[in-house]
Amino acid sequence: MPSRTGERVSLVTCEAYEPGYLRRGVARAFDLLDGPQSFMSPGDSVFVKVNCVMAVGPDTAIVTNPELVSAVVTRLLEVTDSVTVGDSPGGPFTRARLEKVYEKTGIADVARRTGARLAMDTSVKEVPLPGGARVKRLSLCRSMVEADHMVSVSKFKTHRYMNVTGPIKNLYGSVPGLTKFVYHSRFDSQEDFADLVVDVHLAAAPSFHVVDAVDTIDGDGSRHGRVRRMKVIAAGANAFALESLMIDLAGLAEEDSRPLAAAVRRGVCPSGAERWYTVLGDSVADLRLPDFQLPGSNYFSERTPALMTGRLSRFTTVTPKPLAGKCTGCGTCAAVCPSGAIQVSGGTARVDPGKCIRCFCCDELCEYQAMGLREPVLVRIRGRRSERRSAF
Repeated sequence: MPSRTGERVSLVTCEAYEPGYLRRGVARAFDLLDGPQSFMSPGDSVFVKVNCVMAVGPDTAIVTNPELVSAVVTRLLEVTDSVTVGDSPGGPFTRARLEKVYEKTGIADVARRTGARLAMDTSVKEVPLPGGARVKRLSLCRSMVEADHMVSVSKFKTHRYMNVTGPIKNLYGSVPGLTKFVYHSRFDSQEDFADLVVDVHLAAAPSFHVVDAVDTIDGDGSRHGRVRRMKVIAAGANAFALESLMIDLAGLAEEDSRPLAAAVRRGVCPSGAERWYTVLGDSVADLRLPDFQLPGSNYFSERTPALMTGRLSRFTTVTPKPLAGKCTGCGTCAAVCPSGAIQVSGGTARVDPGKCIRCFCCDELCEYQAMGLREPVLVRIRGRRSERRSAF
């Protein structure tokens, strides 16, 4: 459904992941928008959908910080006693996988401390989306979409395939487990996948969003980027307005968020050329993060016909590269690769650049940080020429 003009979002400064700061920051972010009672009632069931893409600690800034999630859950429990918290991480959608990810990310501890339920239901529901751009029907996590309300608590950071991930893309986690990679294989261009991300978001139909950007990651995605203190908590009912706000805070252009650009192109939301939402709370100008870096681009592959890049991919595209001495040959990367570009041979993963679609799921989900980035010959040459030109 197209977004309305006049949407409201809240913007709150939060200095650090200290429980006191987070409780005050989250409470203010909600209260500026009339509190959770503005969209939910006593007795309603609420699913708090976090970003727990893999089993890593919160200190990495890859996942939603558990102390912030705890503050959100506590605020919701003031209205209803039926709150469930969880996610569908990358990899197999099984209880064993969920238990491992929840413990490592700190989400299991959030449930223990607050009394919220931990999401362990691995059943799936088919959700129709007649107006979808890429799909008319989606397989989504039953417990998420059958709750009366879904509250998305996203992590704002860079993403090698979509440039950034935040309030829009967080709902792609409502796609169960390995089905994510099935969809990746069907929609293997960045534009098609951005459309799919918007479709999933619309089908999941979240009621409210909180964005964790106290710390963010810029540069080459969550595994190779740099952690930076952004000091931001943002909230609102409209993910597209929030995404536009986060892009503004990072000093980026609308097209730098591929999902946001897709939503604007489709008329799901207005263009941010003239701000169509109201920011309540702290100053956007005071909270802008200078020199926010996007992932390195595949300069040649994005400007060359697909037939040529397929044949010349080793010269034109950035691809994942298993790191000697770090790769354990566990096979996770091969299992999640949507294009079948990875095989494990001799105890080491090997990537076929001709099959790789550069979604970097393998890198994102490698628990050993054993996937590096291979820069192709032409990109390295272009980089050296740029350096020489800048010297004069």
